[in-house]
Amino acid sequence: MAILQEASSKSNNPFLELVKDDLAPAGTWVATIIDIRDQFGVVRPSFDNPQVTEIVDLTTFLFGFRDQVGQPHRIASKTMRISGNEKSTLFGFLKAALGCAPKYGWDYCEMKGRKCLVTVAHEQRHNGQGVFPSIAALCPVPTGMAGTVGSPQLAVGNVQPSQAPHGTTASGQSMAASVQVGPAQGAISRGGAISAGSEVDEELPF
Repeated sequence: MAILQEASSKSNNPFLELVKDDLAPAGTWVATIIDIRDQFGVVRPSFDNPQVTEIVDLTTFLFGFRDQVGQPHRIASKTMRISGNEKSTLFGFLKAALGCAPKYGWDYCEMKGRKCLVTVAHEQRHNGQGVFPSIAALCPVPTGMAGTVGSPQLAVGNVQPSQAPHGTTASGQSMAASVQVGPAQGAISRGGAISAGSEVDEELPF
């Protein structure tokens, strides 16, 4: 028996309580992947037909960075369906972060602690009440910047989203990539090996 339920407005993003109302500044920053959380068996309205529910497995990435005055900020990615399809949001996201197409059989949990260039954009809320930060693009940290990544105030010229640096957008679209890709490569884990109970270190590992 199938019972139609009213679509819930509650977000599936597991980091909302941690990020809270932090308005991460717009621009391009060197950020650290500080947590990744998988959610399994989530019931939600189908994208194609909101009147029909579906059961999906989801994953979300949490990034941390410090602005030019050393103030820490956290920003979460969109919650993405765990899918190995090359057209999926997760596949494009991993490809952007790694700088190369992921390969199957690799646990993306290993990306925790990895640094990326993250372009933060401010988007208008649907109700018109202010803006919220979102990840407009990301790419690996260029090899030439490796020696300066340790600076807590490092920003890439506070570049605006329309001027995002070399790499790939979060949706997987090319941005004239000329970044040298490091040796680390990876791929989508079919089994989802991430613990859902981890918390961010109080000492802020970024």
